[in-house]
Amino acid sequence: MHNFKYIIWDFDGTLFNTYPHLASVITEIMKIKFNIHLNMNQVQEWCETSLKFCFDKIISDFNINKLEFQDLFSKKYLVNLESQQPPFPGAKEILTDIQKRGGKNFIVTHRGSITLFKLLHYYNMEYLFKKVITNKDGFPSKPNPASFLYLINEFQIPKEKVISVGDRMIDIQTAHAISIKSCYFSPKGKIYELADFNIRNLIELKEILNLQEKK
Repeated sequence: MHNFKYIIWDFDGTLFNTYPHLASVITEIMKIKFNIHLNMNQVQEWCETSLKFCFDKIISDFNINKLEFQDLFSKKYLVNLESQQPPFPGAKEILTDIQKRGGKNFIVTHRGSITLFKLLHYYNMEYLFKKVITNKDGFPSKPNPASFLYLINEFQIPKEKVISVGDRMIDIQTAHAISIKSCYFSPKGKIYELADFNIRNLIELKEILNLQEKK
């Protein structure tokens, strides 16, 4: 029986299904502005590694001006930002259940705070999080565990009661570095052996977090 009361969530690709829209925006920019036709599935895979990785690869491979590309992306990405990037099925339900049971939800992400809070506000999910850490907070990027350790110390969280949930290996590696449990989320069914749990949909967390309704 697990007794996790504190959940450290990643954001992109974990709580919110953002990668398809990111890939769509990037491929459209490349087609319209640079007459370069990219495979959207390939671009999405690059985004799943990280948006920085995707940007760096495109800028390097096609010798594109970095500032120009970033400016084009920033303007295009904000169009239909919220409606094109919904939470994954079950996300709000799980977050609500955790809160109702006296638990606390946290977010640690490399995403900027402006677009993150736009999405949380649009889907009425801001109130479900005790603390949100974004790139503006100045912590080293995952898998450096400084942001996780801050939350554990700030909220006096027993390590045996916290679990990290994320869709990338760095989320699991961050948890592993400080000996807390981790859950790897892959809608494609990928398995990451370092993770303590592997799931394909967020509803599977009900069993891991002991959130099932008692009969």
